[in-house]
Formats: sequence, C-alpha cells, structure tokens
Amino acid sequence: MPLASMFALALMAAEPPAAAPKAAAAVTAPKTVPDEPVPAGAPSDDYGFVNWCTGALSGHMTLYRVVKPELDALPDPRPQESAALDAAQTQAGREYLELYRKATEAAEKASPRPIGERGLTERRRGNAIWGTVRNSTDRKAVMWTWLGWELPGRCETAAERLYEKSLLSAQALGIDLVGGSSAASQKPVTPQIEPTAPKTPVSRTPLAKTSAPAKPAPAKSVTSPAEPPIEDKIQAEIDGKPVG
Repeated sequence: MPLASMFALALMAAEPPAAAPKAAAAVTAPKTVPDEPVPAGAPSDDYGFVNWCTGALSGHMTLYRVVKPELDALPDPRPQESAALDAAQTQAGREYLELYRKATEAAEKASPRPIGERGLTERRRGNAIWGTVRNSTDRKAVMWTWLGWELPGRCETAAERLYEKSLLSAQALGIDLVGGSSAASQKPVTPQIEPTAPKTPVSRTPLAKTSAPAKPAPAKSVTSPAEPPIEDKIQAEIDGKPVG
C-alpha cells in the first residue's frame, strides 16, 4: 500500500576550519514491503494459500444470496448506486477467482508430482471459515459477519508470484503453458473496481485490502449465460456436488 512521503529542508551552517570531513553516507538497497501475515489456519506456501483464498472467497460470494435480504433492509439513500457497486464487486470477485484458478492450474501442470488433491483440500479449508455462519439462524449476525470480512491482499500477490514461478518451472521441464506466447504477455491482470463514493460507513461488499485502482475498461463477462458463475462451480466442487 502506498505510504505518504515526508521531506525536510536542512539549513547548512558555516563549517568550522578545524572540523574533520564528514564520512560518506552509506548506500543501502531499498527495502521491499513484506507480505501481510497469513490468516490463522491458512497455509503459508503460495500454492496452498491461493487455493485457501479460492475457497474463502467463493464461500463469501455464495453467501451473498443469503445476506442480501438483510442488506436490502438497511437504510439506503442511493439504492441505484448500491446496486451498481454490488454488481461491480461481484464481477471483480469472479475475476479474482479466475486469477487464482489460472495460477493454481499452472502450478499443477508445472509440478513433477500430482498436487491437485492437496489443492482441493486447501480450498475446502478456506471455505470452512464460513461453516458456522452457514449454520446460524441469526440472519442479522450472519450479515454483519459477512460485511466484516476482507479478502487478504496477500491472495493477489501470492497468485501472481505462483503463476510466474510456474511458468519458469514449466519452461525448465519443457512444458508449454502459454501456447507459444511469451511469459510476459501471460502475466495475470489484477481485477479492477472503479472507486465509488461510499453511501454508508460500512461497505456492503468488502472485497480486498488493495490501493484505489485506476478506472478500468468496461468489464467483459467472465461466464456465459448458459453456465453457472465460477463461484458456484467452485462451491459445488468443494461440496462434492455435480458442477453445472
């Protein structure tokens, strides 16, 4: 996240005649911003963590239908703006899920041993954070729990890093993951949401801890009308139900 910079102007005094020359300032390499902490119960490696994020986010998105009646009951002076924001957040969530799937599938293809079963296990672990909420009969409490959750920003950076490492690993093994395209042209694109002025102190659809994105181009639908959205496909897989 961008940090504010501070600058100071120093006044130089006349140097005393007998003063010793100042030692040259040491040149240090810029420090990289570390990833945010891994959520409790989530794996720390990129492949496991991105799968955990997939399960957690798909669970959050499928719960939207459950909490929507309570959300609609909240005071809202600008319902049309809220509906547009909800649609934009849903679209962004689906793009994040596509990003995670692209990264994990690349890792599975580039791995010298089968790892897909572990990926499903981690998706189920991430999805399990919503187990208690799903079983609750207090719909208002469910709504506030849903509103209070944020997608960890680490999910995005881990997915991008996993995909890039998988491309390199596949290249070393002689596996073509990009169909002849360059790796640079296949770099995942971070989903964007056009900033909208908040209508209430609490956002209806919290998604990720990221900096304000640039205005995106008109979004294209990730799924066709004939097939279920990606969050439903992932949830069905997690639940062991037929997809579609």
